Amino acid sequence: MARLFTLSQARRSLPEIAAVVTVMRKRALRLDELSALSSSMSRTMSADGDPVVNEDSAIRAEIAKLEGQIAELIEHIQRQGVEVKDIRRGLIDWRAERDGREVYLCWQYGERTVSWWHELADGFAGRQPIIASEWA
Repeated sequence: MARLFTLSQARRSLPEIAAVVTVMRKRALRLDELSALSSSMSRTMSADGDPVVNEDSAIRAEIAKLEGQIAELIEHIQRQGVEVKDIRRGLIDWRAERDGREVYLCWQYGERTVSWWHELADGFAGRQPIIASEWA
């Protein structure tokens, strides 16, 4: 069974989670840049018609390193019982209980606090604002 958080527990954990998400997003954006560059280079030939291999090897090594770092950051968040839904958007969910059923408390990078919730099956599109009196 997944860990269930209260609203106050989710909000207390947010500063640490947000710090990890910030690093994770930066690495994911860099990964996207390098992947695009690598793809572009694989279609480019040097002046003598040979593929550009040395530069691409260095880029692929950095891509692999970033992928490993991102996986470690995701695992760090998950070990706390928190779910990573979208790395690039910085979308994070905490399982909680509302009216006897499991739901998600939802936060996205850039938001000040955990202010949204949604049903497990609804996803981000089903987010509803948290009304504090309903979560007391």
